Amino acid sequence: MSSVRRAEMVVSIVALAAGVAGLLVAIGLPFTSSTGEIVLGFGISFNPLGAVVMIALAALGLAGAALQRPTLVLVAAVGFALYALQVVVQFGRDTNWFGSRGSNLSLAIGLATGLGALALGQRSRDRSRR
Repeated sequence: MSSVRRAEMVVSIVALAAGVAGLLVAIGLPFTSSTGEIVLGFGISFNPLGAVVMIALAALGLAGAALQRPTLVLVAAVGFALYALQVVVQFGRDTNWFGSRGSNLSLAIGLATGLGALALGQRSRDRSRR
């Protein structure tokens, strides 16, 4: 297993763990509550919808890494970038679809940047080998 695939898996597992923890703490909230529950004092917060989206994107990134499909990892990175955009647009408003806050922005940008850089680096390396 290459170091790039391992790194993609680690980043995806971190996102998956955050999403699962978010789902566990937000289990009693309405699905699209505008105020999410804070996860274990880390500062990130989720409502159930936000946690499910985080889990789905993390699973996509993990599947892409496991199947050696950098395009899937790149799609997950774009999804995390859109997640970050949602935080910027809706934080502090009544229509906060994911129940997120500023700390979620940092997490989503980090996940998008990390997975995107790894996937693009792997794709360019694969093309140069052809």
